[in-house]
Amino acid sequence: MPGSVLAWSSTKASHPTPSAELVINEFGAWVQTTKKHILIAASHLAPWQKLEIFRSHLLPSLSHHLASGRVLKDCLTQLDTECRKFLGLICNLPNHATVPFFYADRRVGGLGTCRLTDDADILTIARAAQLLTCRDPTVRNICREQLHDTIRRGFRNEHPGVLPVGEYLSGSVDGGSTDLGSNLWTLARQAAKQLGVRMDVSGDENIRIVADDVSVSPVKEVHGFRKVARQRYTRDLISDKSHQGVVATGLSLEEKSKDMARLVSCRTPFSFRDWRYLHRARLDILPLRGHSWFCSQEQDTSCRRCGKENETGFHVLNHCEEGLQLTTKRHNTIQDLLESLLVKQGHDVTINNAIPGQRLRPDVEFQLSGSRLMVDVVVCYDQPGSMENAYQRKYDKYSSHGRILPLVVGSLGSWYPRNDEVR
Repeated sequence: MPGSVLAWSSTKASHPTPSAELVINEFGAWVQTTKKHILIAASHLAPWQKLEIFRSHLLPSLSHHLASGRVLKDCLTQLDTECRKFLGLICNLPNHATVPFFYADRRVGGLGTCRLTDDADILTIARAAQLLTCRDPTVRNICREQLHDTIRRGFRNEHPGVLPVGEYLSGSVDGGSTDLGSNLWTLARQAAKQLGVRMDVSGDENIRIVADDVSVSPVKEVHGFRKVARQRYTRDLISDKSHQGVVATGLSLEEKSKDMARLVSCRTPFSFRDWRYLHRARLDILPLRGHSWFCSQEQDTSCRRCGKENETGFHVLNHCEEGLQLTTKRHNTIQDLLESLLVKQGHDVTINNAIPGQRLRPDVEFQLSGSRLMVDVVVCYDQPGSMENAYQRKYDKYSSHGRILPLVVGSLGSWYPRNDEVR
């Protein structure tokens, strides 16, 4: 056992083995477009089922090969590109969909998948840390001694005193440390440097691994750093300077609920027709001619249905007069859900009751602790500024007539945090 571990951990990684290369090629074939009629993309599964298979079965099948460090990064980069093409096909997205969307948290409208180049680094670091903390003292001591030998050769056997094990594995080059040859420890060092990971190996059996102020143990390293990577892509999506990150800023206001994740899971309530437009609408890349990136200067940018405002996602989802019937239906659906919840809680609810001497009609009105409480529903575009303005307009409109709690919902699923006051 110790001999096999030593031989495995010192394997050269400059070229992938034939078996690993074969697995990579087969997986690449699985994620081709439907034009090649390959397996999942050409199957009759629902798109959310294809996503679940991709996330839960295909990606984990590569874990062993990624952890061994035997797959070239160029190969993984190419495979990541093919995966995005596959995901774009499932979600009906064009080629210019922003990359962070595919890896961002589903809470902000992303797909929440793993990038193989990141996973390779995460799994390599995890494998190295787990060997260094192995319960078998023989395996643990052999691995630590091999690591020390690698560091000594990096310093050309001239480094005095205590070896900087933690600094070396964290990618530090202080003191002239260099990588000579290629084994598990040099690969883990390169992966830690790539991910911005710091490793603390001050204890004999305990290792703490830190990235972005998140500290994890070797046992939970994979889960923890996948979450760190997802958070990084989430921030990239939210901070996108183009139009594609606008809706994500609204969706990100709710930090606890898993409702958004369910919308792109196997439990989604969406129909096939809804699915075709969901992700395009959230990235604001629907083919609407009011967008500056879609139209030419000479082209008419007015709405093709009402002919008034610019034809943008903001207008189509919330302000187009031709869609007024659907807008009213959406509003009433939210109102009916709220009413049913209040009735279940034992409240006597009044709907659309006019305020005495006024033309105002709050959507929902009931008594709470002997005082009147009004709740008025408003649906606006998924942008923090739009939601704040919508809340303030409702408050200014009704506040002089009693206690008012506006219920602000984004047209693409955002939940305004002050809605919790209603709860």
